[in-house]
Amino acid sequence: MATQDDAIDRLAEEIGRYLFEHPSAADSAEGIRRWWLLRQRFEEASEQVQQALDVMEAAGQVRKEVLRDGTVIYRAVEPSSNTRQ
Repeated sequence: MATQDDAIDRLAEEIGRYLFEHPSAADSAEGIRRWWLLRQRFEEASEQVQQALDVMEAAGQVRKEVLRDGTVIYRAVEPSSNTRQ
């Protein structure tokens, strides 16, 4: 079970990673909460979402399409007409 100390340690690690990646950064506690942690979590979530989509594509659950402008989108794979009865 996670304790309050574990949560504080995780936050300290996140702040430390942000400072490592942005060594000249400086902000108030409120700014760190609103901007640094939000951005750090967004970047981590973005990587995880891409990994999940890659797994789903490999499993045949989603199909990747590249639009004319280069944007990549994902959609559900339509059931094959062979599996319908």
